[in-house]
Amino acid sequence: MAGDRSDGDTQARAQRLLPAMLATCMSAFVAAVVTAVNTGVDAAFALRWLKAWAIALPAAIVAVYLFRPLAWRMARLLAGAR
Repeated sequence: MAGDRSDGDTQARAQRLLPAMLATCMSAFVAAVVTAVNTGVDAAFALRWLKAWAIALPAAIVAVYLFRPLAWRMARLLAGAR
């Protein structure tokens, strides 16, 4: 049951899910911007955006988990860690 999970389990699960949530939000936003720039905003915009997002979302989720280790190392270097 969800109520039986310890706070540590919830924290670990949230850390595993965070990249996918970020990929979902970012891919939706980028797909909307690119669709608007390339085709304009009209009555059919939502359908075009959803089609573009349907392609972008799986790619974004794969990419976020694929590049997560590299991004973490780069962030630590930029932050001054060794």
